[in-house]
Amino acid sequence: MLFCQKHFRRILAAGLAMLALAPSSLLAGWMGFRNDTGQPVIIQETYATGRTGRPQKIFANETIRDTPPAADILRKFTIYDANKPDRVLATGTFPAPSAKDNLLYVIKTDARGNITIEPVQTPTAKK
Repeated sequence: MLFCQKHFRRILAAGLAMLALAPSSLLAGWMGFRNDTGQPVIIQETYATGRTGRPQKIFANETIRDTPPAADILRKFTIYDANKPDRVLATGTFPAPSAKDNLLYVIKTDARGNITIEPVQTPTAKK
């Protein structure tokens, strides 16, 4: 513990330097899902290892967002009906945006009651 306190500034400076020098291609903008279906849904990510992430309930007209661990990777999500969690509404792979982009996936229902997912690119902050 004394070692960490003694060298905290050096460790912090080294960590910030590594972050600043990291290639921007490894960094990603944010991605999110907006629920325009009028009913609550559950979104759950499945990782490449087969492990599933924590399910997130999204109410009607609610948006969630996340910063992916790296840019331009494919992430697999499954969307369930929150009222009947065993009913899969949609599943698919969604590309994570690059560092210069933000991407919002809008979950909608079509005229037949089926789920559609529309990607919408959102503006990023200028630096």
